[in-house]
Amino acid sequence: MYRWWLTKAISVLALSGSLGGQTVRADYVVYTVPGTDVSVMLEGQLTINTPKTATLKHPRGTLYLTPRDIQLLKSPSKNSIYVIKARQVAKSNNVDDVLALSKWALHNGMLDKCKSLLSSAWKIDPTHERLKKLAGLMVYLNKPVADSASEEARARELVGGRGMTASRSKHFLLLHDGDKAVDPVTKKTRAEMRLDLLETVYESYFLAFAFEGLFLRPPTELMDVVLFSNHADFMQMERRMEMSLRQVAGFYLPSENIAIFYDSGTTNQYKELQRIADQFNQQKDEMRRTRAPGAAEVIRFANTFSLLVDIERESEDVATVSHEVVHQLAANTGLFPHDGTFVRWVHEGLASFFESARLAEWSGVGVVDSNRIAYYRALEGDPVRGSLEFIVSDLGFLVEGKLGDQLPAYGQAWALTHFLYNERFTELIQFYRKTQEISNELTNRERAEKLVAAFDETIGDRVTLELEWRRYMRNLKTDIERLAESIE
Repeated sequence: MYRWWLTKAISVLALSGSLGGQTVRADYVVYTVPGTDVSVMLEGQLTINTPKTATLKHPRGTLYLTPRDIQLLKSPSKNSIYVIKARQVAKSNNVDDVLALSKWALHNGMLDKCKSLLSSAWKIDPTHERLKKLAGLMVYLNKPVADSASEEARARELVGGRGMTASRSKHFLLLHDGDKAVDPVTKKTRAEMRLDLLETVYESYFLAFAFEGLFLRPPTELMDVVLFSNHADFMQMERRMEMSLRQVAGFYLPSENIAIFYDSGTTNQYKELQRIADQFNQQKDEMRRTRAPGAAEVIRFANTFSLLVDIERESEDVATVSHEVVHQLAANTGLFPHDGTFVRWVHEGLASFFESARLAEWSGVGVVDSNRIAYYRALEGDPVRGSLEFIVSDLGFLVEGKLGDQLPAYGQAWALTHFLYNERFTELIQFYRKTQEISNELTNRERAEKLVAAFDETIGDRVTLELEWRRYMRNLKTDIERLAESIE
């Protein structure tokens, strides 16, 4: 994850392209390390100050850049688009229009606006049948579940967490052992930030399905989550559970119904990044003290580098937590029961569909970015490993794992889930339920045949479907491209 930072740590993070003018409307800037094909997208307000200086006001702070090193993605912000859509909806005063915008807000990471719109729709017509169901769901979502001392004790025993701190939200019990320092941006501790994120994903999960007509019943007990402050403790837990997931940043244990993460800022890679950032900061302090020539430029770069490390750390945590908690939610809402058949592409496809983009904050449901599409395209042209039958058979993760990189399998699972969720939702849910009839005791080949047969039975002709899927993926826009088109 941080490898490219390590190899180019003292290079200015740069991009091709040029800009002119003053403050620009777009909120997205891409950075690519010189000499590599690795890039980072950042969200913020970009201002060109002089021909040699620019600032990007990111939610977590200000980055100092040079105009020649910036590539701007010309797209309006989500908020600006929302304002335009909200004005149009207000004029119509139609419940269905309000619900459509509420769904749009949810998928674009605006959960508060989504819920506010539901309240507005209720004022227009509280007898609206679909809205009544959504209102009933919100009653469940707003109700805290009962605390349980015995459940907390069980979770502590499982992870050796007798000395860990227990924090609670409406629906989660979080065991953590991190420091209690307050984040300068959010004014909350790291544990409080993680609980906020868990609750955001929780509500988004239920509302996303509800907008498609599937009303899942929320759990009646707290869901257990563990956040290790030390990567070594997380790895010891992974070895103890014999997970063989050496490169993951979190995992969910169905048998114990517990999700386990670690603070990405405690890995050796991150510590190395932080060491380099500390060196830059020492140099900055020295040059400021001696008033050495070029001090201003060094100070700006040191501050920017430290902020980029912080953004990468938060982005990794947000993406991991949102992915793994969906595994937990699916198990606790009956979508994929704890003791049911585990179909890897089904589980990972859905979790990836809900996984937040790496923008250091919750970005919504069904995120589409260039990295996700690239993972899909890695196998798109392969007549065997990229075929619909091969993916559905659930052999993809097994084969790609033996080849040393499962990311292409994640890409295929995400892409197929994205298509089916948006184009064949009813059939997708039927297939999910059908998979639970398949025994876990079958051989890989027998299981693969059963999965393909269940897919054909519930979703239909695979030849036609594959043509539709490929066409869907060719026309699928990234979120940035979609936002740019949405107000044209």
